[in-house]
Amino acid sequence: MKLQTYFVPNTSTLPTVDMRRPDLIIPYQSPAAKENAGDISSTLGSTLPMAAMFTRNKFIGWASVVFAIQNWLGESAETRKTASQPAYFSVGMSLMALAVTYLPMFLPPPTVPGSDPFAEADEGTGETKQSQSYIHIRIQHKRADSILPTERNGRKTLTTVQGLPKKFDQWKILRVIKKKFACNGTVVVDDDMGEVIQLQGDQRNDVQKFLIDKKEGLELDPKTIKIHGF
Repeated sequence: MKLQTYFVPNTSTLPTVDMRRPDLIIPYQSPAAKENAGDISSTLGSTLPMAAMFTRNKFIGWASVVFAIQNWLGESAETRKTASQPAYFSVGMSLMALAVTYLPMFLPPPTVPGSDPFAEADEGTGETKQSQSYIHIRIQHKRADSILPTERNGRKTLTTVQGLPKKFDQWKILRVIKKKFACNGTVVVDDDMGEVIQLQGDQRNDVQKFLIDKKEGLELDPKTIKIHGF
């Protein structure tokens, strides 16, 4: 059996290297900084109030207030140094945005110049487009329970106007007609037809002229008006 020999160097004769030599020192490099959460919070704190003001959305306004207060209360000393703006600034912006969302409740939008004077107070659109449903002007015998007085000549007839667009205030129209044509009238509510204007006597032609009059009337389309007899 042949034996294999190994060479073992004498370490005592090898030169030693001092690992503490200055030329072997590697400078320390700090790890890459992570994405700053303070910047994200600051961005959201300024974006949410602006979204609430532009959309007039109360839910977004309240969400921005809660988010801003949470950031303000949870702000640390390190966050104050790295944040682009103070946390209390976001709280002020969110409160202002929330106030803007509630402005229409206290300052309603003004009526558009040239809008219909007979339109209801909350309409304010100034639109001239009329409803396509028909307006019915009828004459009928006055019922016994009617609150309108009988005419001097003994005739007991009523003129009814039904189907006016909902954007018009029936009572305003009634006041103008009563003054213009010197007749009595009232507004009754029917379960099927809704609000109906009742006028004393035969006022069919006068009412039709008033409805289509472009200067002092409602400027309605004559094609949408139907006149009925007894």
